[in-house]
Amino acid sequence: MKQLLKIALVIGALVAGSAYAQSTRFSDGVIRIGVLNDRAGPYADLSGEGSAVAARMAVEEFGGKIRNVPVEIVVADHQNKTDVGAAVARKWYDADGVDLIADVAHSGISLALATLVKDRKKLVIHTSASSDITGKSCAARSLQWLYNSYSTAANVITKEDIDRGINSFYIISVDYAMGAGLSKVFRGSMNLKGGKVIGEVSHPLNTTDFSSYLLQAQASGAKAVLLASGGADLGNVTKQAREFGLVPKQLMLAAALTTSEIESNGLTAMQGLQSVSFYEWNANERSRAWARAFQAKHGGKFPSGVHAAVYSQVRHYLNAVEAAGTDDADAVLAKMREIPVDDAFATKAKLREDGQMVHDMYLVQVKSPAESTSKGDYTKIAQVIPGDRAFQTLAQSECPLVKK
Repeated sequence: MKQLLKIALVIGALVAGSAYAQSTRFSDGVIRIGVLNDRAGPYADLSGEGSAVAARMAVEEFGGKIRNVPVEIVVADHQNKTDVGAAVARKWYDADGVDLIADVAHSGISLALATLVKDRKKLVIHTSASSDITGKSCAARSLQWLYNSYSTAANVITKEDIDRGINSFYIISVDYAMGAGLSKVFRGSMNLKGGKVIGEVSHPLNTTDFSSYLLQAQASGAKAVLLASGGADLGNVTKQAREFGLVPKQLMLAAALTTSEIESNGLTAMQGLQSVSFYEWNANERSRAWARAFQAKHGGKFPSGVHAAVYSQVRHYLNAVEAAGTDDADAVLAKMREIPVDDAFATKAKLREDGQMVHDMYLVQVKSPAESTSKGDYTKIAQVIPGDRAFQTLAQSECPLVKK
């Protein structure tokens, strides 16, 4: 009996020691991920509940646990307000034990959160557009996953387009960090390619009447109009551009475009738009299989690029947590940079030292209703843009973390 008691005590000590070691590797016994986005406003279709669905799909691939530690997804609405988004993030990080905030999809809020993680051993991964997130406002634990304003705005018009006469442009931009960033990059790209921006006007977020902005673009005589907005704004301005007769006389360019925006507004309204796509669900069998699985979980809706990117963010983060054996932010981040990103969103992609996840992009044009063969068949790929060409190089980076 004494021998059995000794054995029981030893086993108890080993179990306790193992549990203690596990608790020291994982901060509070839970790996907690917050999905922070617009859940009821103009970007709700683009991100919203679909991003939460995508995040949960990534967690399910790991059986809901990493090294027997449960993974939990929490969600919140930032209402497209920087103060609201920052307040949620502070509470999540400081009181609720959130280890990673995913999505965000609002440049102003992303820049605020990049500041927050400088003083906290936490991670944030953005689907927002501003190049400043991985540029002059970069932070070690702040990552940009989907695209940036450079990758889309610098590539939406090619040198070949300009050489065939599409060489003057008018910009209609949303009046916050996203629009300003897209406009700045597009102007710089046109200077290099020989195009000319002859005017610009900005509109408030969630505008419904674009008549005055479109009439100014029409009167400018520009060969093309760059629409530097997203969500419901992009749908409304595109529909009204057709109503006011700008199409087909002026080529409409979307500085950022997703499947959900095309689906929400219809091919009749969106046809002919030229854009750089950061995600094509029909690119390969793996991406098609994931899109079908997403549809089954989200009421038959196709995933947007934001949804696919959130899935990729969470999946890659969990891969790194598993490899690192801890949820310590810096240890996990080192593994995230070490392991290639390879999933239904991006293949053979990489996370750079400036926080930018670099992956291939696509120059596309939205199909007409007659060209579309099925639901979800909305774009035709004109050109694949390799990631190393789509994004600005590290030599061009303004990120102070990058060694020159």
